[in-house]
Amino acid sequence: MPVIDVPIGPGEVEFGKTDPTLFDITKGGIVFRANLTKQDITVDQFGDTPVKSIIKGGTCQVTVPFALQDLEKLGVVTPNSKYAEDNTDPANVKKRLNVYAQAGHNLLGDADQLVLKPTSPGTTANDYITVPLASPMTDIEWTYNSDNERIANITFIGYPDTEGLLYFLGDSTVVVPA
Repeated sequence: MPVIDVPIGPGEVEFGKTDPTLFDITKGGIVFRANLTKQDITVDQFGDTPVKSIIKGGTCQVTVPFALQDLEKLGVVTPNSKYAEDNTDPANVKKRLNVYAQAGHNLLGDADQLVLKPTSPGTTANDYITVPLASPMTDIEWTYNSDNERIANITFIGYPDTEGLLYFLGDSTVVVPA
């Protein structure tokens, strides 16, 4: 009987094409979600029964439950924020992340490439998920008690690139004919 190899295990996320920021310590599992929406076409002669359906669009997102209180990395994925350090004393670097509440921040301006990489043994580039244009939003929920880890949920929303590509599964070096 053939062995059914169902992959499980954690992953990591690289955000940024040129100099990626690595999110590799998570709690609760990284989740990739993609869906399509459709429009059912109906005619009077068949009532509510669809005679055809068309795709209206698609969405994708990656949620990363980041488990480190790394202000510099959080600054990369927190819209409308500014990160700074005071290195006056190299043994005691002071860090600060300001998050601003002005409405109208363009999330697409923060978009960059995201690559989700499983880390289980035997993983290859065929197992990767790439969102060429992903924009981050960060929801921080830090509970200060002895029972819970402090988690910053980073949700990356996928946008279509100039060719309409929303995401792809597998090795980025494979060329798909036009």
